[in-house]
Amino acid sequence: MEIKSQEGLADWLLMHYKNYGLAIELVTDQSSESYQFVRGFGGIGGFLRYKMELDDIIGDAAGQYDDFDPDEDFI
Repeated sequence: MEIKSQEGLADWLLMHYKNYGLAIELVTDQSSESYQFVRGFGGIGGFLRYKMELDDIIGDAAGQYDDFDPDEDFI
């Protein structure tokens, strides 16, 4: 494999977002909520267009974690 060009992900997104029907919203870190959003995602975050039900995605796999005890299983 040969690298033909190299640029940061944020730079690429800012140049090509319209090709994928996306919208760019700049978020400041001046409030506690926005600070957590900006820092928690390394400066890049997103929202899904449609609501997703996590239970539908996980399905039967959710039952395998029923024995989780936060006091005993804390890392």
